[in-house]
Amino acid sequence: MLPRLPLDDRTYAEIVQQARRLIPKRVPEWTDENAHDPGITFIELFAWLTEMQRYFIGRVPDKNRRRFLDLLGIQPADASSARATVQFSNIKAPVTLPRGTKLMAEDQMFETEASISLVPLALDRIVTRTEREANDVTATNDHANVAFYAFGKDARTASKLYLSFDRELSAQEQVTININLLEADKGVGNDEVQHLVINREAISPSARLSWKSYCWDEAAGTAGWMPVEVVEDETLHLTLSGKISFCLRAPMRTVTVHPASEQPRYWICATVEESGYEMPPRIRQLMLHTVKAEQKDTLSEVIDFTVSGEPHEEIHIATYLAVFGQIRVQVQDADGAWRYWQEIASFEELPHSDRPPAFYSVLRHASMEHVTVQFSDGSTGAVPPPGQTVRIIASEPKFDLYRFIGRSNGLPSQSFELYNLSCKKREALKLQVGEQEPDGHFKWQDWKRVDEFDRSKPGDRHYIYDPVKRLIYFGNGEKGAIPPVSMDTNIVLTGCELGGGDRGNVKPYLISEWVNEAHKALQIEVNNPSFAAGGSEAETLQVTLQRAQSELKHTFRAVTNEDYETLALATPGAAVARVHAIPLYKPGLDDYPREKANGQVSVVVVPYGLSDTPTPSAGFLQTVKRQLDTRRLITTEVHVIPPIYIKVTVNAVVVVEPQFVDEGQRLVEQLKKLLRPLDGEHGTKGWKFGRSVYKGDIYNALSKASGVVYVQDLWIDAEGAHVRKSAGGDIILPPQGLVYSGQHEIELISRTHL
Repeated sequence: MLPRLPLDDRTYAEIVQQARRLIPKRVPEWTDENAHDPGITFIELFAWLTEMQRYFIGRVPDKNRRRFLDLLGIQPADASSARATVQFSNIKAPVTLPRGTKLMAEDQMFETEASISLVPLALDRIVTRTEREANDVTATNDHANVAFYAFGKDARTASKLYLSFDRELSAQEQVTININLLEADKGVGNDEVQHLVINREAISPSARLSWKSYCWDEAAGTAGWMPVEVVEDETLHLTLSGKISFCLRAPMRTVTVHPASEQPRYWICATVEESGYEMPPRIRQLMLHTVKAEQKDTLSEVIDFTVSGEPHEEIHIATYLAVFGQIRVQVQDADGAWRYWQEIASFEELPHSDRPPAFYSVLRHASMEHVTVQFSDGSTGAVPPPGQTVRIIASEPKFDLYRFIGRSNGLPSQSFELYNLSCKKREALKLQVGEQEPDGHFKWQDWKRVDEFDRSKPGDRHYIYDPVKRLIYFGNGEKGAIPPVSMDTNIVLTGCELGGGDRGNVKPYLISEWVNEAHKALQIEVNNPSFAAGGSEAETLQVTLQRAQSELKHTFRAVTNEDYETLALATPGAAVARVHAIPLYKPGLDDYPREKANGQVSVVVVPYGLSDTPTPSAGFLQTVKRQLDTRRLITTEVHVIPPIYIKVTVNAVVVVEPQFVDEGQRLVEQLKKLLRPLDGEHGTKGWKFGRSVYKGDIYNALSKASGVVYVQDLWIDAEGAHVRKSAGGDIILPPQGLVYSGQHEIELISRTHL
């Protein structure tokens, strides 16, 4: 039996329901729609026949499904590796860990994504200070599930965040602090990984910070707060989570900062120079000595280098496999083929030659930071040609058992099985095929992995890797080239990466073991303060079909009002709570909708905030505008504007039952729930943009309350820009207007006192 493809996903019950809904329109005289009616029986009969026909039409093989998806540009998602932030502590001496340093979380291997320099340094105290209070939040920072406000709830100008270290930082010493912020619309317990890379250049910060340290000022001859050099700020003034790297310009001095005033310390300070945060930044954790780690086990890696072609060329490789593994060197010839060069211990005893041999040497350093590959002077040994012609293949010693795949027999559609390599990712392998020359040496060519051979030409060096079957497939000579025939093994792996899948999503503090004995001897402690996340298995075809349907409905171009609103809510780096698109409107248009601005759209955005009337900053508006400008029609001009808040105050005299005469505050709360700009809990919506406040709305809200007999008297006052009051006492709002509650005055009169 062929597998089922739901070309029409309607069920029998849905077909019957759709047919019954057409009865009033097509046959209005048909009034008896009960099950005993013969017409209903015929509808059910034909629905059954339709469902049966749809079932047989939908019998399409998986191969065709993949072709349909390919026409849409959609491929099943590959397996992905979990990622986590790891932190190092108990550092007794400076040390540099190369990229790819291997760590263990029980049976899961993790590798660091970048090199990191560790020095003996720790955060001693953390203090927040506003104009009203100062708090020592050091203990809070030690518990990542408790967030604290970096600059208080108001984050006003001159608010400060102080960080002290356990020793003096020397001048020009670079320090990197990892700041993990709590997102505006996330709870403290949510630990998520952003799979999409945020373009930080498209984000305009809402506030501006300055960083200073207490240092010795040589010019003034005294100590004081002096600016530090911010080398990199991924947080964009504490807008996003990320790293801040800085270095000092002068020697530090100790100073006492309240409330950590029991002793002087070495302090740096972040000060709010320009306020404007929509949601004041809340810090989950400040950490030193952190780096991202990915769940994978790289057995072999390929690194290409560009060389100048000069004598005595040196290449420095700062990766774990280069430092602790085997190194092979390939050099590319003019014809594009790669050839292995031979490693020797030294060039000193080599004789001069008109045709110098292809040698290189490897210098390993005691610091375990990097290794150096050296080439000769062109006389005792050859010099690589200039350009990107040198390739370093660094691998685990055990990889020699796996890197030889087999030899080609020169026939079409060859396949080779990887018996001992459980590579879950389609991109986990890099492959070369060799062709033997008359002198017995091989020249090697890179082959490229593709998903299918449909677009491959006869000369394309392509192959397919199936992670489920662990098979490598080659072309048939018409679609994809055939590897050249060889009597010896000529199909080898140059790159290989294991790992991926949901098992890498480990719990906090499980990434705690070193793999290499040299790293264990350093006695440095390592752990992951938060969950590893992002690991997933390869997508099945059924899941891919469901994702395709979802992606086809996904909004990626701004055409309709709903498009603008959807895209504005999804703006990276801007926590948008509510949004409203006003077509044919521009700021300053007074008599809208009688007067219209052709080709223009105004988008009103409301940010998340702690106040009753959260207002976006200029940077916030600019960030949303950049998002929409990349998606709008070229003939449309977009304005991103803040809302106009209208303060509405209700004055009412309400007659109630005698037992409710003391519950006026309950009616006030009822009005506050009605007249609010933001959405509430349990799906309740805030006031609609630009909707007038009618007396009937207030009458209805008050009359629904328990104990209310009737509303005897009612009048409404409003304050705000461009607000009008009708002759009947209703409040007319501008198109971008939103209401919020003032001090409502509700007078309750007992029914028995009338």
